[in-house]
Amino acid sequence: MQKYMIFDLDGTLIDSMPIWKNVGKNYIQQYGFMPPKDFEDKIKKQTLFETAHYFKKLFEIPKTENDIVAEIIAVVAEEYANHVPLKPFAKQYLEKQKQCGTKMCILTASEPDYTLTAMKRLDILHYFDFIATCTEMGLTKNDTQVFFRTMERLGGNQKNTVIFEDALYAIRTAKKGGFYVVAIAEDTHPNDTIEIQNISDKYITSYKELL
Repeated sequence: MQKYMIFDLDGTLIDSMPIWKNVGKNYIQQYGFMPPKDFEDKIKKQTLFETAHYFKKLFEIPKTENDIVAEIIAVVAEEYANHVPLKPFAKQYLEKQKQCGTKMCILTASEPDYTLTAMKRLDILHYFDFIATCTEMGLTKNDTQVFFRTMERLGGNQKNTVIFEDALYAIRTAKKGGFYVVAIAEDTHPNDTIEIQNISDKYITSYKELL
């Protein structure tokens, strides 16, 4: 049977979550604001444009939302271009699946400006049929439609499509949509680990476990 796989990027294939954990906090602090207690939990579920809207509304930062996005991307882009590594054994797993004829794509809340740079540097772009972004679909990973639309574009169905994710909110959504979900351990959200293990179909700490 033909297999189809939809991969998240940040925290799932590339080890970029430490950057995102700090970039929002560092950004608002440069304007003299302190993040509220629920800050990290809130922004990790948002696209960059949603985060910019949140910053603008909550902190009254004297910039347009587009300017805020551009400034954050500038910081992130340098890291993606030069430093962000792959998760251990991720490339070996992608190669194995490619050789088996699996059709694969990326579904990310990040933007192509910097993700493409990282994927080219890490030499993984050729494994994927396409990169779908939440922004281009006008959806977030809180909406099951984001997974259904990506699945349909890839050519799969619920029985032969596997979702790879690290974030609890996205895993919840994928499971709500009836998908088989492989969860990848991510050190930046340890408080979510138990629930992720309970609701995902398979939980791995390394792609080595799938080789």
